[in-house]
Amino acid sequence: MQVTLNPQSFFYSQKRQLKNNTEQAFTSNVMRLSNGQAPHFTYFFRGDFQWKAFVKYLERHFANADKVNIYNGACSDGTEPFTLVMAIAQNLKSKIAEKFFPIKAFDLNADLVNTAKTGKIPLLPQPYTCTDLLKLKIKNRFREGNFLSYVNEQGKGKFVQFNQKTRDKIDFKQANVFTQISEMNGENSAVLLRNMWMYLEDYEQEILALRLGNKLKKGSVVVLGEYDLIASKAVEALTKNGFKGTYIDKVYEKMV
Repeated sequence: MQVTLNPQSFFYSQKRQLKNNTEQAFTSNVMRLSNGQAPHFTYFFRGDFQWKAFVKYLERHFANADKVNIYNGACSDGTEPFTLVMAIAQNLKSKIAEKFFPIKAFDLNADLVNTAKTGKIPLLPQPYTCTDLLKLKIKNRFREGNFLSYVNEQGKGKFVQFNQKTRDKIDFKQANVFTQISEMNGENSAVLLRNMWMYLEDYEQEILALRLGNKLKKGSVVVLGEYDLIASKAVEALTKNGFKGTYIDKVYEKMV
């Protein structure tokens, strides 16, 4: 199957060489889970990020801001922004939480964005079934009653259906990451671009970091994923454009 790689998508290109053995092993596993189809790979409360610590960091870091725009690029089917909504709602007082909503989530894949808009989010196949996911990834972080307050339905391990109140806290749209960043206007921002840099060519990563440096207000933050650190030049590119790591792993603040 021939798949064309576009910036900010979760599609693999057969023509592109994998950057190292770690990425190759990861890719092989994802392709296995997706039965050989071009995959999107995510689940609620992914273990490669400190969700609660990040939310508390946002509260302290933007304590004096009346409004903070959260952008969630490569949002896939909505799993990550819904995770962030729940993390914010659970860990911040409602008055403070509201300044971070709505989250602006976008992805290049129109089908995934349309799925996200419905709020009916499919769960990964084995070994990441609803049994594992809800017990290990959600119930450990949220009491069952609290989690159920965000959803209308749990579909026998195949999906969860988020309620309208929760869905209203996210604006989903189809967009290219470069275009989306170009439209930013220097506001207080937190930009999640997790586990997508490795799909970009080196020159695209440089352009992306440059635009983030030019468009984001001092003090704004960019969030990376585990695989960005392993298989991309994201940290190097961000550092060249005025960003510095914070005490929260994978969170980088614009210093100038």
